[in-house]
Amino acid sequence: MRWSLGLIVLAGCSSTYRTKTHEFVATTPCGQGPYDIHIKADGKTGEEGVEVIACTPRHLRGVAEMRIKGALLYTTEFGDDAPADNQRCLASPATIATIGGSGGGGGGSAAGVAGAAQRAQPTLIQRPYRGDEGRFADKLCEAYGLQSQVVIGAILTRTDPGDDLHVRLWSNVPNDLEHAIFLVQQLTSKKSKAEVDAEWDKLAKDYEKNPPKQTPREPKKQVAEHGPPPAPLAEAKPAQPTARATWIAGYWQWAGAQWGWVAGFWRDERVAMPAPRVEVPPPVPGAAAVWIGGTWTLRAGAWIWIEGRWQ
Repeated sequence: MRWSLGLIVLAGCSSTYRTKTHEFVATTPCGQGPYDIHIKADGKTGEEGVEVIACTPRHLRGVAEMRIKGALLYTTEFGDDAPADNQRCLASPATIATIGGSGGGGGGSAAGVAGAAQRAQPTLIQRPYRGDEGRFADKLCEAYGLQSQVVIGAILTRTDPGDDLHVRLWSNVPNDLEHAIFLVQQLTSKKSKAEVDAEWDKLAKDYEKNPPKQTPREPKKQVAEHGPPPAPLAEAKPAQPTARATWIAGYWQWAGAQWGWVAGFWRDERVAMPAPRVEVPPPVPGAAAVWIGGTWTLRAGAWIWIEGRWQ
């Protein structure tokens, strides 16, 4: 995890903070984000923060960031071994047809997809929170009968009225978000602004006198330096090949130096076909160009990959 913008307090369970829980769910069962949540700070006490908990039937993995007034405050990677829980959202050998979406691939900065046809940016929708305002993660998810997973531990920072507390969540490959609920607890100090300012001033002076020793960085669970993926590409869904086939939307996958697009595909668990390959389309040849993603075709009893192309 990394932090900036001065001091940060990782808050534990405390009766000195008021809590208000905001509930959010994804609009699609498979998603990698980035998902943006904006909370307006009260700012009257001068110290506020957030905690993010996922109530989920399965394990999630991704990257979480917190910003205040647009400046990065904190970022962390959460989850381990989540791909095993998210296989239905990923390309696999049980793929019988693939098709590309219109648009282009891109580099790490997403500049390569400029001008490409894109679906709407992934969103989370807010719903009323049904549980109580307890401070323990497992209790927050009890109302839904789901297990809890800490996404961002409680973080506090000084605020002014109306400051934007911005949470962003994303992952390198889609998570299975069906029935998953994200709870964002807004923490507000019960202390006066003068008390909070005095405490933070003391912390700053103590920090200057005795700065913490540098500790070795933890091994990374996934590469986060490249930032979140671009908006998903618009796709033309082909006709359903069999009644039992299910559509898996395309998604971005980090290809080591840039984002590659895995085209959407129909999946039928009864038919074995190689998984779609990750492709990085070349530059868009024109505004009207449409990207047709690569696909497998059966020739003389062997699967042959037909590369994606602009049309």
